[in-house]
Amino acid sequence: MKIIVKGIEIQAKVGTQDHERTNCQKIFVDIEFEYDADKAAASDDLLHAYDYSEVVKKVIRTAKDHRYYLLESLSERILDIFKNDERIKSARVAVKKPSALKNIEFVAAESNF
Repeated sequence: MKIIVKGIEIQAKVGTQDHERTNCQKIFVDIEFEYDADKAAASDDLLHAYDYSEVVKKVIRTAKDHRYYLLESLSERILDIFKNDERIKSARVAVKKPSALKNIEFVAAESNF
């Protein structure tokens, strides 16, 4: 089963410019992960499911608890949440920074395993 969570909005310190190092800016994180959800789907019981609300909390904490120079670093740290859980078969993380450059929608870094 693949779970997809798009557009997690976070205020974080990401970037190399002085103002990016001291001021939070809006970033968006998309996550996708796969796990064996047969038991959860059959029982309709959260006890057997992967609690994505807890994952979102971990993503937010990972982004807020540190300053990152690179989107790539933040993307990899978020991916570590999934790599360190044996229930997860695969995962993808995209970190989007809309204020990175003028006249663009966003710049993104994507990590997966």
